[in-house]
Amino acid sequence: MSAVPISAAEILARTGEALIRHHCAFKFARTIDRVAELVSTHHDRTGAGKFITAYPDNDEHFALVAQELDWATDGFPGPEILSDRPYRLQSLVHYRYGAFAGVPVLTNDGDYESMLVAPDGSLEKDERGVCFSPPRWTTPPPSPGARTVQPILTAPNEVLLGSRFVVSKAIRHANRGGVYRGFDRTTTLPVVIKQARPHIGSTLFGSDVCDALRHEANLLDRFSQLGIAPRKIALFEQQKNVFLAEELIEGTTLRTWVLQRVDRANGLAGADALGAITKLVDLLVSVHGEGYVCRDLNPDNVMVDHRGQLRLIDLELLAQPHEHVVSAFTVGYGAPEQVAVPTLSPAFTADLFSLGATIFFTVTGIDPVLALDRGGIRLVRDRMAAWLELISADYSIAWRLTPLILGLMDDEPNLRWNLRRVRAFLTDQRLTAENCGAVSTRQQTRLSFDHQRRLISDGLAYLLKTMTRQPAPHAGMWKPADNHMNSDPCNVQHGAAGVLAVLTRASQTLKETGLIDAVRAVAHWIDQRWPAEQRILPGLYFGRSGTAWALYDAARTIGDDELADRAVQLAKRVPVLWPNPDICHGAAGAGMTQLYLLHMTGDPSFRDRARQCADGLVSAAERHARGVVWRIPVGFESELAGLAHYGFAHGIAGVGSFLLAAGLALNRLDYIDVARAAGATLREAAEVSDEAAWWPSGENEPNESSRLTHWCSGSSGVGAFLIRLWLATGDQETCELTKKAAVAVRRNKWHSSPIACHGLAGDGEFLLDLADAVGERCYRGWAEELASCIFVRSTLRDGKLLTPDESNMDVTPEYGTGLAGVLGFFLRLCHGGSRLWMADAWNALSN
Repeated sequence: MSAVPISAAEILARTGEALIRHHCAFKFARTIDRVAELVSTHHDRTGAGKFITAYPDNDEHFALVAQELDWATDGFPGPEILSDRPYRLQSLVHYRYGAFAGVPVLTNDGDYESMLVAPDGSLEKDERGVCFSPPRWTTPPPSPGARTVQPILTAPNEVLLGSRFVVSKAIRHANRGGVYRGFDRTTTLPVVIKQARPHIGSTLFGSDVCDALRHEANLLDRFSQLGIAPRKIALFEQQKNVFLAEELIEGTTLRTWVLQRVDRANGLAGADALGAITKLVDLLVSVHGEGYVCRDLNPDNVMVDHRGQLRLIDLELLAQPHEHVVSAFTVGYGAPEQVAVPTLSPAFTADLFSLGATIFFTVTGIDPVLALDRGGIRLVRDRMAAWLELISADYSIAWRLTPLILGLMDDEPNLRWNLRRVRAFLTDQRLTAENCGAVSTRQQTRLSFDHQRRLISDGLAYLLKTMTRQPAPHAGMWKPADNHMNSDPCNVQHGAAGVLAVLTRASQTLKETGLIDAVRAVAHWIDQRWPAEQRILPGLYFGRSGTAWALYDAARTIGDDELADRAVQLAKRVPVLWPNPDICHGAAGAGMTQLYLLHMTGDPSFRDRARQCADGLVSAAERHARGVVWRIPVGFESELAGLAHYGFAHGIAGVGSFLLAAGLALNRLDYIDVARAAGATLREAAEVSDEAAWWPSGENEPNESSRLTHWCSGSSGVGAFLIRLWLATGDQETCELTKKAAVAVRRNKWHSSPIACHGLAGDGEFLLDLADAVGERCYRGWAEELASCIFVRSTLRDGKLLTPDESNMDVTPEYGTGLAGVLGFFLRLCHGGSRLWMADAWNALSN
């Protein structure tokens, strides 16, 4: 049953009585806020609107319950549930064939999926799409008046809307409805068509996105006359949905315009930046002159047309000050008073804060997102000042415009610069395009040792404090990020093994009793928990190879020989032949663990298993004139099937690293030769420009559109392999390319999140690798610069200074995408030691 906030309590009362009387199990959203979230514009379309879910015993029970629920909710408002079929036209009661308590199955990618049991006993994925799609072996139960509701827009066929507008392309889909590109048959001109689904975004005042779209249509009539917004063409309804057709503005969003021009090493060119900022101010003057507050001024809501003029798009949030409104703002761009009082339209001064944030993005290409402090609040202005102080060492334009940005982003609304003062600053004769675009001569302040140690101690304290078994199915010792809830709780990437490895390293380094106790607790929990999953995946980060590695190191640290033996036995159960060749999910990851335990234990069976793994990968290599490629097979059940990557996590760099290590450890020149061929492939794929080297994700992506710099895909992951290849072969060209990869990593430091997988911590590990290998201190200095970039985005949580995860907004414990991986980098930066998860025990990088 669907519902909206204003009707949810009455619907629950009516349906709950019927469900209890008929002994039908059910669940429901517990709060009005949760109901509002379920019908919000940003909610996932596949689950939106599901206020109550009931679980009938059989077809007869279904027919009885569904009919009574339909009677009980007749006439109440609620959105259509896209994944289900309505009991009858416009009914709030919907149904689908799905799992009540599905069979959880661990996929080849290391996530649990809920599966249905087919009549023949086979398992089938419980699909939840945006249309009713029962399994092929089911017959939906009959219900009066039921019919399949056809979606209004079905690609790729062209669809006619309003008897006038032909839809040719979907720009985006969302719970609120789609945005489409098409043309007007009356005028033959191109148009943009926005859709609003009834009852989505519904409020306690009874309004929804349909009202918002009508509001936007009225505003277009007003602001298009000023030349700062698209022209409204038509507002109409079709199948209860509201549509707005408006003029198509040829151009790009301000975000795209900036990212196409910004130099990641120096920021946006002075002339481009000053021109865009001046036009932004003019735009805001026009809006305020009409008595409206934008409420959501940001780079995505401003278009740069083909003449270089700025136009406002998505005007639905514009409101007059102090009106009752639906909460809406973009994180990083919303003024503090908007966040504090989200249901009241703010004063004009709120737009000044958003203007400052948009200017920051315009000159840097970076969203000004800072995770909210909790318990010990720092001023936004002070945090932005610290950020600008650091970034100004690279971006001269940021230094020149710091007074403007901070003047606009003051926490106190009455202290923000007004638009008159902003214009005076921009027209000051001392502010020129030349001095804004000059190369900065300032030096970036490196993070002090005390600050590094605080991040380590506070981060470790947070991990220990939050260490508790979660109640959800397949839950781990720590609560993962929402989008990783279904991940294996014992793996390295998102589970307890990655955190355990960092706690083990910290306990070895810091010698604190509390850390030793935590290592013991986590190791024993993993040891007891992992056998519950009978399926053994090979990967180092998403499989049991990393679990075994972490358990073995922990066992040695706490002196538990029996646990170490069990870790060894687990490693011997890991498949070393596997269709996926990569480090994260596949055979190369398994091989790394076999080599590591061979070195640590001397057990000859690990030698045999490592050789078997390497032989399998050599056989799986696709040989080309440019070198070798490893492809994840097309028929393999994986999200990565068919891909041939260059990076460390899923591609050539990771496989090449294992084969190189295997060749050195097993004295096999043929493995080293294949690793050389992998290096040749990566040299060929590199895009080198201005002494920096980047790589795309894979072989089918053009280099110019894929300048990646991280461990999983890009310069730091490829560089981690190349520097080891240079140490083994002495090839100077490989060494020089590795140094160019380091330049790319350094230049991208302001555009990365703090994490290990695709962020600064993983990039910093590569720079420390390079510093250890070549003995040039500058690379350690660059790693310290990255540490400063991480520190400036840290957040206070109950007095603890913590680094956010890949979202830059939340703190989560995971190794690959959260806090633990960052702590691993800082432990190495402060106290030295080898890199985690690399079989480097016998080469120069371990010294």
